[in-house]
Amino acid sequence: MKVLQIIIAYLLGCSSLWAQNSTKIIQDFLNEHQKELGLTQNDISNWTITSQHQSQQSGASYTYIRQSYNGIDLSNGTANFAIKAGKVVSMGNRLVDHIAKKIQYTTPSIKPNQAIKLAAKALNLPSPVALKVIDAQDHKHFIYNKGGISLENIPVKLSYFARSTQAIHLAWELSIYEQNAQHWWSVLIDAQTGALLHKNDWVTHCRFDGSPFAKCKLPHTNSPNSYNEKPNKTLAPDQYTVFALPLESAAHGVRSVVTNPADPIASPYGWHDTNGANGAEYTITRGNNVYAYEDTSNTNSPGYSPDGGANLEFNFPFNNAAQPPSYIDAAVTNLFYMNNAMHDIWYRYGFDEASGNFQANNYGNGGQGGDYVRAETQDGSGTNNANFATPNDGNRPRMQMYVWPFSSSIGHFLTVNAPSNITGTYLASTASFGPSLPPVPVTGNLVLLEDVTAPIHDGCDSIINANQLNGKIVLIDQGTCGFTDKIQAAQNAGALAVIIANNMGFLFVMGGTSSSINIPSIMILPADANALKAELLTGNVSVSIDNAGISNKDSDLDNGIIAHEYGHGISNRLTGGANNSNCLHNAEQMGEGWSDWFGLMLTIEPGDQGTDVRGIGTYVKGQPNTGDGIRPAPYSTDWAVNGYTYANSNNVSAISQPHGVGFIFATALWDLTWALIDAYGGVPDPDLYNGTGGNNIAMNLVIEGLKLQPCNPGMIDGRDAILQADQLLYNGAHECLIWEVFAKRGFGYSASQGSSASRSDQVEAFDLSPVCLIPSAPPVAAFTPSALNSCVSSIQFTDSSYMTPHQWFWDFGDGVSSTQQNPTHAYQTDGNYTVTLIVSNPLGSDTTSQQITIALPPPPVAISTEICAGDSALLVATGSGTIQWKNVANHVIQQGDTLWIPNLGTQHTYYAENITGAPHQFIGALDSTIGNGGFTNAYGALNFRADQALELVSTWVYANGAGNRTFFLASGTNTTGTTPNNIVDDATVYLVDGFQQVNLNLMVPDSGFYNLGGENLHLYRNTTGANYPYTSPNLMSINSSSSTTAPNTTYYYFYNLEVREPRCVSAQDTAYATPVLSYFTYTNTNNTFTFSDGSAGATSWHWSFGDGSFSTLPNPTHTYADGNPYTVTLTINGGTCSSTQVINDIVGINTPNDATIPMITLSPNPSKNWANILLNKASAHDLTVQVSGIDGRVLQTATLERGTTQFTLNLEQLPSAMYIVRIQGLNFTEIRKLVVE
Repeated sequence: MKVLQIIIAYLLGCSSLWAQNSTKIIQDFLNEHQKELGLTQNDISNWTITSQHQSQQSGASYTYIRQSYNGIDLSNGTANFAIKAGKVVSMGNRLVDHIAKKIQYTTPSIKPNQAIKLAAKALNLPSPVALKVIDAQDHKHFIYNKGGISLENIPVKLSYFARSTQAIHLAWELSIYEQNAQHWWSVLIDAQTGALLHKNDWVTHCRFDGSPFAKCKLPHTNSPNSYNEKPNKTLAPDQYTVFALPLESAAHGVRSVVTNPADPIASPYGWHDTNGANGAEYTITRGNNVYAYEDTSNTNSPGYSPDGGANLEFNFPFNNAAQPPSYIDAAVTNLFYMNNAMHDIWYRYGFDEASGNFQANNYGNGGQGGDYVRAETQDGSGTNNANFATPNDGNRPRMQMYVWPFSSSIGHFLTVNAPSNITGTYLASTASFGPSLPPVPVTGNLVLLEDVTAPIHDGCDSIINANQLNGKIVLIDQGTCGFTDKIQAAQNAGALAVIIANNMGFLFVMGGTSSSINIPSIMILPADANALKAELLTGNVSVSIDNAGISNKDSDLDNGIIAHEYGHGISNRLTGGANNSNCLHNAEQMGEGWSDWFGLMLTIEPGDQGTDVRGIGTYVKGQPNTGDGIRPAPYSTDWAVNGYTYANSNNVSAISQPHGVGFIFATALWDLTWALIDAYGGVPDPDLYNGTGGNNIAMNLVIEGLKLQPCNPGMIDGRDAILQADQLLYNGAHECLIWEVFAKRGFGYSASQGSSASRSDQVEAFDLSPVCLIPSAPPVAAFTPSALNSCVSSIQFTDSSYMTPHQWFWDFGDGVSSTQQNPTHAYQTDGNYTVTLIVSNPLGSDTTSQQITIALPPPPVAISTEICAGDSALLVATGSGTIQWKNVANHVIQQGDTLWIPNLGTQHTYYAENITGAPHQFIGALDSTIGNGGFTNAYGALNFRADQALELVSTWVYANGAGNRTFFLASGTNTTGTTPNNIVDDATVYLVDGFQQVNLNLMVPDSGFYNLGGENLHLYRNTTGANYPYTSPNLMSINSSSSTTAPNTTYYYFYNLEVREPRCVSAQDTAYATPVLSYFTYTNTNNTFTFSDGSAGATSWHWSFGDGSFSTLPNPTHTYADGNPYTVTLTINGGTCSSTQVINDIVGINTPNDATIPMITLSPNPSKNWANILLNKASAHDLTVQVSGIDGRVLQTATLERGTTQFTLNLEQLPSAMYIVRIQGLNFTEIRKLVVE
């Protein structure tokens, strides 16, 4: 799929979307830019609006569309448009090109209930039970019950899905919310083969476990539009004792009472309303925006919620040293407060009802209601985790917050109480023996142990000051004897606790085994021990030892994590529109980064600076507030703290996906926030609702940017969306500031994200946009095309102008233009073209032109054919070069002048091309003898870098057993050993058993990183012996495998790969292989027979009535002279196909049995799951009923017993198509067409 984002210069002025015809505006825009987008007229003419809304901040109107074909949506053919002043000012493009050519089939052979069962199997779920349809819009949209496998009913609809750049599959699209609420799968099942095409989890998990990469002054020229103030409502004096914003967590401060916190704009009737009238509907932690409750038993249904009474007073006790279940009321209250705060604050920046926010009642403000957040406190389904499930607008999301069991071996376990010059907490480590550290501090004066032998403080010999240890906390040097011996000796002398002075410079868990030690012990660092010893020389030292408040941590008390989870809901609803929750599943998506940023923004405290250390998840990890958190580095504008740039996201071993990838983007967002704060006075505005500070501007930019970016964005898409948001919100007042910040982190003007489906093909750059460079003279125009004479129609134009141009205008000489700096253009026909480039800056402009020649091979002449259904067809093409045949998916299937199609049942379309050859090269390991190995079914791939576009022609493979195998060409580097989503092309081939060469004919579209692989292949791979890189100069280099354990020695499947540069390919000519079917029916009226043609594809007719008479009419009449039986033959299309009916007693003159022949009706027709055969009278003999495809294959046979007048055909197993029903008796045959929908 071509990825393109068109940004159009914004013209000053504004008008309402609702005063414009957005459909017409978008269609006109698509028509105007069709060639630039590389789309056909059919691609841009059939689409539906999935959602639309108007931004209250920028005044722009947002419309999100999805392509369709024959009334069926193309699931991932999407685009989004921003419209202002009646013009499209921004387009996020994910439209699919040449849809009609790429669709492989149009009717399903898999039923929707079968698709659910296949999806369950693919997801390793139990088989559904008692599945039944509870609603059906038509034969393409169904809602099934939960089937014992889902928490929600299962919607199923027929869709198309572009799995690669070359193939579009018909699919059943459905969603299953697993009963444990850990996954809400959006799934696409191939409607023809039943294969799993794609899956996306709507539940975003944010693990905070032990892994360092854990899952989970400018002029203010234009202010965003203000909301209209709503009338004040009389609200109850509701109050909540919570960790009020901007506190990040229970470790960052103490709780306070907030009174009437509901925002009058976002929640005009308070937080406990649902009916839009004064007065609360609930006195528990439930209302319009969220229903918060405990789910410690993991029932995934509402449990206990605290009740605030008539006055809505939610003031409950909390003890940070206690275990979470003891303060459930306080935890639920804090979760309720924070969800409402997230709702109200981000409402002010554009996450409102119309854009898809979460509310039970939308109060008439647009969007779909009924989707308040289900917030589950201390959820029992797991630990060290939190998640948020985001379905489409109108469907309820779910937030699950978990408890973090805490068992840290290093923490601030020592507190010095006196003297004042060394008071504070100190890092210490624990022991593997003895009791756990107590929650209540053990306090006492400190005593330094002395023994009889030097060194005298290590406790390795007899203690000489034992009488001084009683009732004291004893300090002992590490020494050379065992920890348990010296601690046991101190305990025997009456010590309260022991502190070991480490002598190695780092902390570790003290080892040893003892069942008799019952006093706590810790170890401290040498520097800290020396400070204590120095004070002991002059006086008393009072210390305490405890577990530093380390009870289990409750994420319900971490506002940063709650904001993070809620943030997933915001980014999923806004990216791609409220009704498409499948727009953040690509490899380079930044969802985790936005969520980190949401939490950071709401917890900026007075006095904070950009250089502060802001770790994520420090509270639940038991770290100090200045700890590193769970990202690769804390967030900070200080490069000594966080020096990460765009290129770091390519490092698959050090930067995780999606959390690490998102962290890279959030690092730039945090820098941008503080650059804006500095530009507006250097102090964050504490008013998050009505503020005008730099932090408020950043919040506006990010929310507006989420609406502007395309579905499945990469980081450069995200950067460009923020720049466009600045144009819409502030007339571009911050454009160069934004460029400076992003450029500093590697997201500069020349940076490239490659494919957003790959997280390892990014190219960073640190340059500014030319707009932000100050020119000293008019520019000088210059450019270089990738070729002056080319048999390849697509030309890359590289700008080489100098003297700081700011704008570019290209005229390609064929009526198409571009304003990109370095565009690519595809010419449609041969010829000489004059390409003109005009560059300009504020000081002037310059023009230059060059002529290029496009010389494609002439197209071949392909001859279509008609053939009788079920026979074999032969297509022929002639041309000046080698003829290459492609199917409708644009896959190469054969080379040669002819193409043989056996057993033709439906019309087939093929494309013939002339090609000129390029020299072949071979690359990779020669065969499987390079090292050890064996056959495997696991997914395996070779990772390679392409230096240009190229073709993977063939390869040698070693197969274990015969059968079809499918190989996938995907973009990016595969390091996970799993099936990729970013498939570029695929090839299905039949293999025999053993070592063999097979054709791939896979096209690598451009330079970059790719991988070639497959799963369930039963192919040989080497586990040792690979010698990377395998290189073909200036073409490609195979660099590694997808093995997660030995990527540099394992070699997967593809030996002696045959590759070549792209060949010169002509325009295509189309050939059709069309099956025709001859058949007819007749009626007898007063001995005159009317014959009715029912043929498929007939264009000429020849009737032979069996008595020497003929006709060429399509529906002739004929009268027979006697009562003998005759054979009637219909031949169509000049002899292409004929049908014969031997009809006894065909004439009515003295026909003795005419009265015994029943009249037959087939109803309903068209049909869905069944059809009735109705006879006007019973037959005296058994009748044979036969259902056939138009290719002649008999699909069903049944007997209609004599004496009956009705028979029901079961059509459930037949895909939508046309069929032939033949009813045959002793002396007659009736034929009917039947259409199954």
